[in-house]
Amino acid sequence: MKKWIFLLLIAFSTSSFCQTYIRDAELGDKDAQYRLGRMYEKADRMPKDISKALYWYSLAADQNQPKAIQALAELYFYGVEVERKPRLAFTLFTKSAEEFHNIEAYYCLAEMYFTGQGTTQDYNKAFSYYKKAADEGNLAKAQYKVGVMLFEGNYVKENKQEGVRYIKLAFNNGYPNAYEYWKEKQMWKYEK
Repeated sequence: MKKWIFLLLIAFSTSSFCQTYIRDAELGDKDAQYRLGRMYEKADRMPKDISKALYWYSLAADQNQPKAIQALAELYFYGVEVERKPRLAFTLFTKSAEEFHNIEAYYCLAEMYFTGQGTTQDYNKAFSYYKKAADEGNLAKAQYKVGVMLFEGNYVKENKQEGVRYIKLAFNNGYPNAYEYWKEKQMWKYEK
């Protein structure tokens, strides 16, 4: 009996918790709109509904809620459960990067410039954004990209020592491909 009462209390508290977010979101609270979008996207205390997630994220993004802008950009960039819209994703990532200095946005912009998705291909801008994410955000996957580009001289001036340094940073920050690359290229030979 105690177990049923406990479960009913949890269900009631979850329900009132969600109702609070719904009420606040409907009243225009951008943070509640973002959280509600997240709840619908991740099926967290709400049934999964990607169209409702997009709706709430969009309302919050229109009010400059940083996490909502990034969430929308990622949905449209990766196209998981929604139609891919690379140009819109590029615009949203640019806003997230420029206005909120979002490290993941820097990385995604680098990827977009590197591959020419949603924008024109530009290796210099790609490298610049990878480097920004690597240096300002200590983002391991960006450190790896910078390291490979520098080490191999791909689209940038070759600099073996700097490449080694970035690959080592990426490995120390837990990026598994960095260690494989380190071994494959025998990078210990280039350390001072």
